Amino acid sequence: MTRDNPVARRLEPAVRLVAIIGGWWLLGLAFLTCVEILCRKLLNVSLQGVDEIGAYTLAVFSTLSFAYALLVKSHTRVDFLLAHLPGPLRALLNATAYVLLAALAVFAAWRGWWVLEESIEFQSHANSPLGTPMWLPQGLWLVGLVAFAISATALALHAAWLMLTDWRRVNRLYGPMTIEDEVETEAGAILARGPVEEFRA
Repeated sequence: MTRDNPVARRLEPAVRLVAIIGGWWLLGLAFLTCVEILCRKLLNVSLQGVDEIGAYTLAVFSTLSFAYALLVKSHTRVDFLLAHLPGPLRALLNATAYVLLAALAVFAAWRGWWVLEESIEFQSHANSPLGTPMWLPQGLWLVGLVAFAISATALALHAAWLMLTDWRRVNRLYGPMTIEDEVETEAGAILARGPVEEFRA
């Protein structure tokens, strides 16, 4: 999608960077979890707070990944009837789907700000060994929601504009991925890794 869509192409570098950071963070958390398990098993000692950090990680990087999933069309869409509809109607439904998703994303970001504002006002802290100030994980969580809202809104506006000017591009850029698109995406990812050297005994 990002290759042909000018809006997605502009958003893609920042969104991909966040996804890469999230991947490294998860690797670090996995290493920390292994250390916690070994310490409990061998030394009968707990590092305290690893499970809490894992919960924050799930919340924060889930929202941070929403925008990336949107750009690469990884969100689930029920489309078993869509392919049988006339082209203009499919374009209208595809554009409407993005507009509704953008509205949901903006609403989620607004409610997220309300939650963060309340935590700051009452100086909320986690009832845990770490005693984490709640504004810290909630602030990062809100960043993900805002990024998702911005990305979804930009794509929705583009889809709505194309609906008025060139509905065929709406189906091409904002329709669900076909099997051929998925194969092409996977093949492109494999080719991007470069040639793989043959194993030699």
